[in-house]
Amino acid sequence: MRDEKNFFLTTEPVKLFFRTAIPGAVGMMASNIYFSVEMLLIGKLVGETAFAAGNLALPLLLIAYAVADMVAVGSSIGIAIKLGEGKREEADRLFTAAIFIAVVLSILAGIVLVIASPHLFRLMGADGSLLSDAMAYITVYALFIPFTALVFVLDNYLRICGWVRFSMVINIVMALLCLFFEFLFLYVFDKGIGYAALGTSLGMSITCIICIIPFMRGKMALRFVRLRITGVILHDIFRQGLPSFLNNTSGRITSILMNSLLLHLGGNIAVSIYGVFMNMDGIIVPCMYGIFDSLQPAIGYNWGAGRKDRVKSITSCCVIALAAICLAFTALLMLFPSRIFSLFLNSAGNMPMAIHAIRVMGLMYLVRWISYACQSFSSAIGSNTEATLISICSALVFPLAMMAALRPLGLDGVWLVVPAAAFLTSLLALAVYRIRLRRMLI
Repeated sequence: MRDEKNFFLTTEPVKLFFRTAIPGAVGMMASNIYFSVEMLLIGKLVGETAFAAGNLALPLLLIAYAVADMVAVGSSIGIAIKLGEGKREEADRLFTAAIFIAVVLSILAGIVLVIASPHLFRLMGADGSLLSDAMAYITVYALFIPFTALVFVLDNYLRICGWVRFSMVINIVMALLCLFFEFLFLYVFDKGIGYAALGTSLGMSITCIICIIPFMRGKMALRFVRLRITGVILHDIFRQGLPSFLNNTSGRITSILMNSLLLHLGGNIAVSIYGVFMNMDGIIVPCMYGIFDSLQPAIGYNWGAGRKDRVKSITSCCVIALAAICLAFTALLMLFPSRIFSLFLNSAGNMPMAIHAIRVMGLMYLVRWISYACQSFSSAIGSNTEATLISICSALVFPLAMMAALRPLGLDGVWLVVPAAAFLTSLLALAVYRIRLRRMLI
């Protein structure tokens, strides 16, 4: 077994970035791309109504996943810092408790999904086949959520243990499994949207079993120990994971409100156009997240060991990578909006609206890397107040404010909400860095 502490504390920052962040970004992108592939298959093989239904349901599903992700992020930060301080037994105890808490909360989230979803869909304006398709999609996911949510939790711990390449490989395998089952159900057997959810759930459940085996064997840097949940453990997990949870849930609430507004202003096609953009966003954001998330253990180790010089160097590599990715993605959306839309839907009559909307919303990536880097770094060093402030404003406060301010412009106003909120968040992030974070690095 590799000495993870020595690896994170002594490896040259640029070398550490390429050995850790690149595989982590690829793995994280692979582990999340199946949602975009799923929507692509639904749009091409099931139809526009099913595509719109899936995009209505997906934010609710991701809110449920955010509960487990909160536990993963919150415990991972604490585990990395404790390992950096040499407190191995405390790290194992936190790891064991986090797995148990994540499973229990995921089961509760699945129950809430099934009960609350039909009422929420109706409030959003869904009825008829749109409502039935949305319910079929989300019900299947709710049944498998204890396994599917745990995949994201275990992936965090694999990276903490230094198994970044294994994480990348297993996430690619998961994406291929999900694609195989979905293609089988939708293309070969010609089934509906519920079977798309079943295909992805099966692929993720198999991956969950594969991921937990190394921990069960007891040869990892983290081991299962006797379960002991204390108030301190619960406090640390929820305190550290709150920024991530608020960011994820706030963003999904915003998506729900955007979908509701679009459904009333432009019908199913407006929801579908926004869905195409969000599915592309679902590819780039995991890549960004994977970079910082893979290096979060390194930042935590070095922060716990008092190596602020290395923390600054590692963070600089991350920021440069995020900026390059976002600027490249902006160019892609500006140059090829019609091809991107056509990947998901065959709706030539709506192409002018789609091209305009995708280009307008794509402007957000010119500045999105600023707020994302600042928020991720704040979380990695346990600076939760700053991270929470940026995440809430980015995902909820600024988008809601822009919805209210730009609503008189109709659909154009809705498209403008996305880049306007991103610009305001970047200004806030720069202020937070200048006032608080820069001083902490001195």
